[in-house]
Amino acid sequence: MNLTKEKLFEIFKEKKVVLAPMAGITSFSYRKLMQKFDVALSYTEMISDCGLIYGNEETFELLKTDGKEGLLALQIFGGDKNNLIKAIKIIEESNIKYDILDLNLACPVYKVVRNNGGSSWLKDLSKLEEMLKAVVSASKKPVSCKIRLGWDESHINVEEVVKIIENCGVILVAIHARSAKQGYSGVADYEKLKNIKDIISIPFIISGDIFKLEDVIQALKITRADAVMIARGGIGNPKLIEEINYYFKNNEVLQSYRDFSTQKELLVEFSKALIEEKGEKRAISMLRGIAPKFFSSFPFSKELRTRISTSIKSYNDLENILKEFENIQNSKKM
Repeated sequence: MNLTKEKLFEIFKEKKVVLAPMAGITSFSYRKLMQKFDVALSYTEMISDCGLIYGNEETFELLKTDGKEGLLALQIFGGDKNNLIKAIKIIEESNIKYDILDLNLACPVYKVVRNNGGSSWLKDLSKLEEMLKAVVSASKKPVSCKIRLGWDESHINVEEVVKIIENCGVILVAIHARSAKQGYSGVADYEKLKNIKDIISIPFIISGDIFKLEDVIQALKITRADAVMIARGGIGNPKLIEEINYYFKNNEVLQSYRDFSTQKELLVEFSKALIEEKGEKRAISMLRGIAPKFFSSFPFSKELRTRISTSIKSYNDLENILKEFENIQNSKKM
């Protein structure tokens, strides 16, 4: 697909949910699971330009896709224009199937910003503009950006930044409604984004504190954004995507029910795919953090979530714990 801003506007009319890039979460297996619930666009984990340049094996693993997972944004980060361009060439020579090259200009993590990557780009807009022009020119794929409100509360420059982004030829922008210095503390400030739609003519995605349908309704009401980005709120809760799409298509709430059996089936499917992708040792390490979230909405789940996060050392351990708690649930129904 030759992706344009016009095509993205069409897509976001039908599907309102974008799967956010999350380090250690949005693996190929995770994206495939969430795609079944009809996300409009998925992002890879953020990929280091230097990791690609120096041939880091784990970095290259993050490029994994089968070309059949729907629209995919491949997200890279780095603090040097020339290295970003080198990384783009490596990606293109690898024949990876993706639709958008995304630049991470939002990550607030110290090890990223200390090397001038992520949200550090928001400090110097002339340098940002120079880099964006070079990247858009170098990339064979259309370019998008993920940004924040600004570097800190005294430097909220999001309106200026989005104008630069569009003028440089970027076709899509996602904005996390916090400053870089806030990290993930406090609350997302949608009010600071209420004028964005009047400033730019490219699609705009809202990000930050989207955990339930009501959050989406409020965020879109304030910002008039074209879509919402689901991050932490979707982990273990893929049905949230269905609920959001249904509401904005039908103007009514989908009455869905998350039962233990369904959540268990989703987790088992994801776990097996992740083990195939990463190997059992690495997959189990990741699952200790992800798997408990599949049961966070259940009143009995505290013990289950604790057991999973602290006890599993193999897939058999996970399977046995799930069977134990499923038997407990079935006995309560008798």
